[in-house]
Amino acid sequence: MGNHRKWAAAVIAVTAAAGITAAATGVLASGRAGHDRPVTSRPSTTTTTARPAGQTSRHPTGPLQPVHNPPAPTFVSAQQQADNVKIAASNDQPAEWAPVDAITLPAPVPSAQFPAVSHAARQDPNSYAASFVSELLNIDFATQTRGALLAWAVSETSRDTMPGVPAAAAAKVLYADLDPAGSPIPSAATWAANAASGVTWTASDVTMTPAPTWSEVLATGWQPPDVRMDFLDVTGNLTVTQTGHSPAIVAFSLQLGLGSAEYHDGYGAMSLNNWTIS
Repeated sequence: MGNHRKWAAAVIAVTAAAGITAAATGVLASGRAGHDRPVTSRPSTTTTTARPAGQTSRHPTGPLQPVHNPPAPTFVSAQQQADNVKIAASNDQPAEWAPVDAITLPAPVPSAQFPAVSHAARQDPNSYAASFVSELLNIDFATQTRGALLAWAVSETSRDTMPGVPAAAAAKVLYADLDPAGSPIPSAATWAANAASGVTWTASDVTMTPAPTWSEVLATGWQPPDVRMDFLDVTGNLTVTQTGHSPAIVAFSLQLGLGSAEYHDGYGAMSLNNWTIS
């Protein structure tokens, strides 16, 4: 989905006066992001090993209830307020938001197949991103279901709190990114074919780096409405096994937007874009 990313062009425009030149392509042209601390306060890269597929943890027996309470900036300048008005105006595109508004989300349910990210991992953006991406990509197609994966993803959602994002769409952006073709989650038909062929996926060497263009924007002094908003470039390896074949290892990359979780205390996933494998 590209409709919910029009705020990015406005961010570029309102920060241009500060001398920041942002390319028309890359992070801000394809997704949203944020940072809950200065750009210089965290390492440029973080690498983690995958969480094993099927790892169990405590999980509820039914849908979660919203607890979304994002921390806001402690001070919002007059310039920030003016910038936010421009961003909201850029997002005011009802026809483009309509498909996202109309989505009916699955119930937000983690499960034994796809347990909730741990409380400890969701207190740090890098740790959360590593856990989320690893669980998203660690799949045994014969023993896990696409519906359970999507229900888990919804339970890990972060609402998009950028100015002008319609309330009806704010918590649906991640699902809109994951459900269609071109996302990491295979279609229902491909999932079934993979299950029949004994296919499994295992993610490893998952590495996060701060999105450079977003760091430049934040350096102008502009603050996202949710101070947990962050944007990471994520890379790693995906080992694909299939009955009767030797394992194959392919590289993957994606762009992950973060924010305050809708159903948990700490970080959640707001968007996922630019999924590629090679």
